Amino acid sequence: MEKFFKNALKVSIASLVISITLYVVIIGLFLLSVVTANIFGTVIRIIVPILTLVTILGFIYSFFIKGKQKIPFLTLHFVSLCALSFGIYLTVSFQGFAP
Repeated sequence: MEKFFKNALKVSIASLVISITLYVVIIGLFLLSVVTANIFGTVIRIIVPILTLVTILGFIYSFFIKGKQKIPFLTLHFVSLCALSFGIYLTVSFQGFAP
């Protein structure tokens, strides 16, 4: 594990894969009509903090990547943070509209 965290590229790739997987889980649960609102809300409360921490960790480690791969990873993690922030903003903004 110590060797894993010393390689910034591996940490950034793993963070990106985990982030994409969690986004797919969120979208998949949202699209499924089988899942009730209570289960979806509980899963969101668990997944969003994990997603935030993983994305921030990947973004920080992206600064330590050497070479031409630095810019794409920084951009992808930044876009992920923006999407997450916008989703949280929408959730807070429209909280009063739903029963």
